[in-house]
Amino acid sequence: MSAGPALGDLVAADPGAWLRRAGTWDGVSRALSDRAAELERSAPESWSGADADAAALARAEQVRGLRADAGTASRAAQVLGTHAGEVLDAQRRLVVAALAVHPQFVVDLERGTLCAGLAAHPPDVWRLPALLARFGADLVRLSAAVADAVGAATRSDHATAAALDALRPAPAAVPRPVAPAAAPPAGADAGAVRSWWTGLPGADRGRLLHTRPGLVGGLDGVPVADRDRANRVLLDAELSRLRARAALLDRAGDTAGADRARRASAGLETTRRRLDAGDAYLLRLERGDTGGRLVLAVGDPERAAHVLTHVPGTTAGWGTVPGDLARVEATRAAARAAAPDGAVAAVLWTGYDAPPDLLAAADPAAARTAAGDLRSFQDGLRAGHAGPVHLTVVGHSYGSTVLGNAARGGLAADDVVFVGSPGTGAGHASELGTAPGHVWATTARHDPIGRVPGVEVFATSRGLAPTGLLHGPDPAAPGFGARVFDSAPGSALPRPDDPATPNDESAFAAAHGGYWDPGSPSLSTLGRIVAGAPVPP
Repeated sequence: MSAGPALGDLVAADPGAWLRRAGTWDGVSRALSDRAAELERSAPESWSGADADAAALARAEQVRGLRADAGTASRAAQVLGTHAGEVLDAQRRLVVAALAVHPQFVVDLERGTLCAGLAAHPPDVWRLPALLARFGADLVRLSAAVADAVGAATRSDHATAAALDALRPAPAAVPRPVAPAAAPPAGADAGAVRSWWTGLPGADRGRLLHTRPGLVGGLDGVPVADRDRANRVLLDAELSRLRARAALLDRAGDTAGADRARRASAGLETTRRRLDAGDAYLLRLERGDTGGRLVLAVGDPERAAHVLTHVPGTTAGWGTVPGDLARVEATRAAARAAAPDGAVAAVLWTGYDAPPDLLAAADPAAARTAAGDLRSFQDGLRAGHAGPVHLTVVGHSYGSTVLGNAARGGLAADDVVFVGSPGTGAGHASELGTAPGHVWATTARHDPIGRVPGVEVFATSRGLAPTGLLHGPDPAAPGFGARVFDSAPGSALPRPDDPATPNDESAFAAAHGGYWDPGSPSLSTLGRIVAGAPVPP
């Protein structure tokens, strides 16, 4: 690297990742050495003549090459292991220095900044000069310690980069063939992306999967199996980063930040367990501005006759995967029970930056921004399917606002369903670009979404004009034009949690998440809609 790390880079660094890479290179070194020894042992003793001599020379050259490569791999392992230890030592020195002057100073390790905390301890006015002098001395010592730790990491960074560069093989003397396009053309739709990907030679696809997993894993139109391979690489890296981050923030005393990292890590652990169970595909994984973006399919969406896309709402992200995935699994089970062949795939689509709280959810900007990404994903499902497919998109809470905005721009969906919706951004079902009779909505009697500003206060649940409302009228209201189906009323007050349901009944506004409870009429109807089965009036 030409520039060294800043304080924030040092805090966020994961020495464990370098240790794992060192272990990988050490394994490569051992495998190459074993192969060289095996070749030496395989020399035939009874073969002689010119051909035998030529074969012996070729074998000796291969052995020399294998041993040279084994030495290079071993040196790479040593360089990476040393770097991991030096960075870890710099991080420890940073934490020790920060704690040594607490509480006079606050070191915000998450943002990589240093700020004064003197105001938290107002001094006696007569002792102010002495306190300020000591305060200044502490600042000098802390600044020097921080500079020392960052400087040590910088020197290690430069030395490691130079050592690894020195291990690179010399450029080949013969001209190398022109590399294929490393990415599809800018603005390419899902069909064009698929054509680009399938047109690449197999070796080039494999190289992109390993060198640019973030690109491949996030491209709508790339086959599901390839996206899954790329995103599993990212999943391992993110889990490692989050664990290290939680530990570092704990040591720094940032309990809230550490808890956020642990919740995100727990969500990704749930994702990994579902992937390990089989019949699941990770179609997107990337850090976001709020909770992290993730798209996880249960069942193969390129072969199932019926495919559900579930869009969750406010606070959705990596940390909410356990509850959101339980709703997706419940809908899929209901749909498989209703489908003649049971061929149903269900996708948890948290491919957007969901509002982090109810106040932010009053702003439709996030839904408008997410609409294009949802349209692109649905286009990819349609373009990549092996045959005819029935596509359903279910939006829950603010996710229904995302769905409505996407549908207004033309969405690859045969049925759209709004569950516990604060509004779709449309004034009438006819604006959603979906065939009449295929726009659905439900709101439970005790779901407080029917009483939030912009819905009940402005009488949208009665189907009145949406003029001036943030998200438009309630799609379950008379006059909107949707097919309204029943939900269990839910409870107006918290009650003991039922562990058999994906909903937390003890939480405030529990009725807002009860649509997927076992035996609820809404779950049965959702299953029939996804399966394309008749829904009784």
